Amino acid sequence: MLRPDGRVFIEVLSQPHTGAWITDGFPIVLAGLEDAVILGQAILDGLERSTYDVYSADELRSRPTLDELYAWAGVRNWKQYTKGSKSVSVYSRYAVAPPTSANISPEERERSGAYAPIDDAYREGVHFESAEELGRLVQEAMNDARA
Repeated sequence: MLRPDGRVFIEVLSQPHTGAWITDGFPIVLAGLEDAVILGQAILDGLERSTYDVYSADELRSRPTLDELYAWAGVRNWKQYTKGSKSVSVYSRYAVAPPTSANISPEERERSGAYAPIDDAYREGVHFESAEELGRLVQEAMNDARA
């Protein structure tokens, strides 16, 4: 998520076998979007942190709640959290790290503060050779995203 102040929040999500996507810790924060190598490496780190697994109740309780995320960001709700921000979703399933392809989807912020994919800008199975190349792909996709 590209924040209005120029910072980038990379939100890492994981998916339990039996439930909805959940936050996997607090976002990775970057000073900006300009350095493709740093951006791409942070995204790869986030993808590595993201899992599809069975979680115990203790593991689920150890993850930050939305209220904790809002307090961390200094906002009251999701609408404030996303206000003025642009978002690009990067999704990858892979067996051996690091991934070399991903689905990259620029998103549009809705009035509710939620994000929806921009269908005509969605790119499936995009291949990349390096963190820098992934970073550049996300930089390009951010140009299509809408706050």
